[in-house]
Formats: sequence, structure tokens, C-alpha cells
Amino acid sequence: MKHRIVLYNPKAEFYTMPLALVAIASYLDPTLYEVIIIDGRLEDEPVKRLSEALRHNAVCFGTTVLTGSIIKDALLVSKLIKEKFADLPVIWGGWHASLFPEETLSESCIDVVVRGQGEMAFAELVERLLAKESLAGLKGVSFKENGKIVANPERTMMDINKFPAFNYDLIPVKDYVKLSGRKQLDYISSQGCRFRCTFCADPFVYNRGWYGYSPERVGDEIEALWNKYQFEHIHFQDETYFTNKKRVAGIAQEFIDRKLPISWFATMRADQGFRLEDDVWELCKKSGLEKVMIGVEAGSQEMLDWMKKDIKIEQVFACAEKCLKYDIAINFSAIVGFPDETDASINETIRIAKELRKMSSKFQVAVFYFKPYPGNEIADLLTSRGFEFPVGLSGWANFDYVGSVESDWISNQKIKEIEGFKFYQQLGYSEPTFLKAIPQKMARWRVENSFYAFQFEKKIIRWLKPQKELS
Repeated sequence: MKHRIVLYNPKAEFYTMPLALVAIASYLDPTLYEVIIIDGRLEDEPVKRLSEALRHNAVCFGTTVLTGSIIKDALLVSKLIKEKFADLPVIWGGWHASLFPEETLSESCIDVVVRGQGEMAFAELVERLLAKESLAGLKGVSFKENGKIVANPERTMMDINKFPAFNYDLIPVKDYVKLSGRKQLDYISSQGCRFRCTFCADPFVYNRGWYGYSPERVGDEIEALWNKYQFEHIHFQDETYFTNKKRVAGIAQEFIDRKLPISWFATMRADQGFRLEDDVWELCKKSGLEKVMIGVEAGSQEMLDWMKKDIKIEQVFACAEKCLKYDIAINFSAIVGFPDETDASINETIRIAKELRKMSSKFQVAVFYFKPYPGNEIADLLTSRGFEFPVGLSGWANFDYVGSVESDWISNQKIKEIEGFKFYQQLGYSEPTFLKAIPQKMARWRVENSFYAFQFEKKIIRWLKPQKELS
């Protein structure tokens, strides 16, 4: 009988496939282990399903957690599992557990944390659990022993080309189409980030390492997956897909040579797009590139330099022009409200966002409020000033870095202005239709004149279509 591993993806508004769980499950020897992945977003009674799965020869229960409200469900489920199966090891991984292993392990229902890249660490952990061996010295793992929390040494990041292909049979691929609204496959072709942005935890988690699959491997895997699932679109979940332009061109050529009838989306830094030659842009478009996501972050060069983003404003607009030329959509993102940021700096970010938004109805701009998050230079600066971060899993469960409409460094009046811009730029510069013609004209006038009083249109639209909490 195979040993059973039960993994859980907590409830959330995001509809992406649980690829982190698929990754660690795919690394396990399928002749020895039966892995069951249960997604709380797809189940009416996930705890019931988990309990049934854990009753039969289970080695452990594992879950992966991002910071935010997703923690609430993961913690609730972990407590219920621990009540039913007191001796079963409960293991947490993912971004939040990796950044806060001691806080995570302070919860009585959690026994082990796998930090960072988890494929090898989790496999070795399972082997030790089966052999009833101590976890002492197991790299990349923190655990509790005799009531004390033990943090083993870090594990060196491995080249992902040495890992097996993801086994998508472990999840109900077609069910995620219902969540995303299109025949989409989520896929990871690279891991890590080489850059040093001081607001981001990536440099801490990856130690600025990066590895990418070879173009041939991506081509082979995507073709095999398309033959099985017949999807229309690939959503690359890479942190920085365009890191290696030779690899980008190679993957595009693989898609073209294999005549794959797909479109695709990926992340792009402005400096990467700026350095991309026209022949590579053409290859990407021909291979199905539909949209990229570019982090602008700030509108002033001074602020970009302060956060060590290592891009130029001119590069952002150069990327925008290239995407216009090749009919590629862009999701831009910007952040306002950094510590000590002036209203003038925020105004410049909004001005740049306006200019980008006007360029095309296919260009979207999302504006977020800066939320301090440990594991970076800005967080260290704030800590030295006495800033208090949330404490414990319950505290971080209420942390909203996506949909929050508040800031420690922006006045309420300024926030109202920013919120006005965020709403009316979406309405005013979206794809025009006959029914939206008059509201769009009014919305554009508001944006161009920064006039956001008497927001009756917003009240009506929000009443008809309430927003969901994302974080």
C-alpha cells in the first residue's frame, strides 16, 4: 500500500491553480506515495473530504499559505485536523510560513514549516517522518521539539531543471476553468528573482537567485499538456519571465514550430522590455503573447532610485510603445504612500498612470497603497523607527496588501483623490461601447481635471457590482 500525503489549498478569491502544492507532490516518488490535493475553493465541505482522505494510511497533512485572509482558512482547517488526528504532523509552507516560521510554529496545531523552495525539503521530511527519525539538521525546515522551536540551516536554491515535470493529473484542471472564466492553464517556467527592490520580499526568499526551464523543455511540456487539456491560454506564473531574452525567444520559437493555437501572459520588467529587440517582440507576438504585466511602482525617478527598482521612466514608456506597435495589452501596477513620500511624488505617479492609461484601452493601471512587509530594506528602516508589524497568524490574517484603502503615510483627503482616479480611469479608458459612451466621456473629464466630487456613477456601479476582497 502506498503512503498517503494529503495537501490542502486554502480558500481564497484567487483562481490560479495550486502549483506550489503540485510542485512538491510531483517531486515525490509516485511508486511510493499517493498524493491527494484538496482545494478549498472547489469544495463545499473541504474538512469532510480532508478527514476522509486522512483516515487511510496518511503520513502528514500539508498546506501552503500566502499572507492575508487566506491564513484564516488554513489555520481553521489545521486546528480541526489536529483535533481529529492529534498525532498527525501538520506542515505549513509557502511565502508566509517561510518568512515567519517561528510565529507560524507558535500555533499549537502546526508542527513543521518548510521554508523557501520546498521540493527536496518536503521529500526528505516525509522520509524522516516515515522512518520516525528526528528532523534535526534537515535543511530548509523549522520544527518543534520538546516544546522548543528549532530552525535548521537554509537550503541552497536548486536549478528547477533538475525537478520533474508538474503532474497536472493531481488536480482537476478543468474545474479551474470555471473559476478563471477561460480555458487557461497556469504554468511556471522559471523560479526566483535576481533584482533588489527594497519593498519586496523576493530578495530575501530567493537570495536573488533565478533558474529557468530550457525552451525545449517548455515546448515539450506545453505541447503535451495542450494535447491532454486543449486549453486556449497559458498564464505564466513566473516572478520575472523575461529575465533571459535568449530563453524568451527560444520558447516563442518552440510555440511557433509546434503550431500551438494558444495565447499567453507573462511578467515583464520595464528594463527587460526596453532591451528586447524587435525581432524578439515579433516572435513573442507571433507565438501568441497577449498581455504582459509591468511594475511601474512610482512616477518619479527619484522614488524609483530610492526603492532600488533599477528601471527608468523612459523605459516604461518605451515598453508601452512596443506593446502598442505589436498590439499587446499591459497590466501596469503602481504603489503610492511609501514612508516619507511627498504629495508631489504621489501626484507624479498618478500623472504617469494617466499618460499610460490614455495610450490604449488595452492598458490597465492598478494603484496600490504601500504596506510594510518584512524581509526587505524598507521594513528594516521602519523597524528602526519603531513601526509595529502585525503579530501572530491572527494578526497577519487581517493584513491586506491588495485591496486595502488606507495608509500610514497618506492623508485621508489624498486617499479619496487616489480612489477617485482608480475608479474613473477604469471606466473612462476601457474599451468603448455604445451604452458606456456618455459615462465614459464624463469619467475621462473627471480624470483629466482631477475632479472626483459627487461620485454618483461610482455608487451606482458599486451597488450593481460589489467588489470582492482579494487579499
